[in-house]
Amino acid sequence: MSILITGGCGFIGSHCAHKLASEGFRVICFDSKVRKNDYLSRLEDRVILIPGDVQEGLQLMKIVNREGVEAIVHAAALPLEVKCRERPEKAFNVNVVGTFNVAEVARRKGLKLINISSQAIYGNLHEHDLTPISEEEHPPPPIGVYPAQKLMGETLITSYRNVFGVNAVSLRPNWVYGPLQETIENPISIILKKAIKGESFILEHGGDHPLAYTYVKDLANAVFLAYEKDRVESSVLNIDSGQFVKVREIVKIIEELYPKVEIKVGPGLWPELMRQAPLRGPGDISKAREELGYTPKWPIDAGIREYARWLEGQF
Repeated sequence: MSILITGGCGFIGSHCAHKLASEGFRVICFDSKVRKNDYLSRLEDRVILIPGDVQEGLQLMKIVNREGVEAIVHAAALPLEVKCRERPEKAFNVNVVGTFNVAEVARRKGLKLINISSQAIYGNLHEHDLTPISEEEHPPPPIGVYPAQKLMGETLITSYRNVFGVNAVSLRPNWVYGPLQETIENPISIILKKAIKGESFILEHGGDHPLAYTYVKDLANAVFLAYEKDRVESSVLNIDSGQFVKVREIVKIIEELYPKVEIKVGPGLWPELMRQAPLRGPGDISKAREELGYTPKWPIDAGIREYARWLEGQF
């Protein structure tokens, strides 16, 4: 059984590859920047790295035919909002045209398709209302280039499911973190990197800021569970921890790991985070529990500790 992962050498793609290979599948990591990392190197006999770009539909089709692929996990994306704004045409070609190419290959070859979407598409929905958000909520127009393009791609895949019968599902994670994460920053990575380097972290406001995180291994497990289902009933599913963690709780965990480092965060909301994303509720994961049997396995303290061990080896 061969499963192709677009963006398979990236942060999320590598963890999905490791999980699926560990479960006995032959995994093809299809990536525009082929590179090995800690997680891919451990299962070299079951993981094949192939250079390729989702913007090139014919190239993707050739690889699928040659390698006998039976399912695709679509994790390739240009994820940073700042990068999408700097290069909107490039971002559109990767995030939207690339998703179209993946959907077309899945349609023409009859492949199962698992798309990695994002809760960023919820935009300002229920801003400052911390009620869990269900998949049925109709998001307002996205406030950024990246979430708009993720919504376009997700909508396209849902239409291919409804019109052509493609066996597809989109998973919506929220604030994904963990080993291999290097470019996308969040409170955990920001504070943790400072602490590992022995640098103090002082912030006047932010300790009460709540976020619902997704440990990357929980997301990879959700991908595996979605693959194991013959056909997922819903076209989209929220995937996260199902609960809020405040910044001061993160600080406490990191202080325990690095007691000699000065970390001080005052009360209130984190201004920079408010500029990145509106304050809203976590994703309601009841459907993922019911349809996939998904249960988050990584509490925040365990996730931070494993992430810290990996980061320590990077400095």
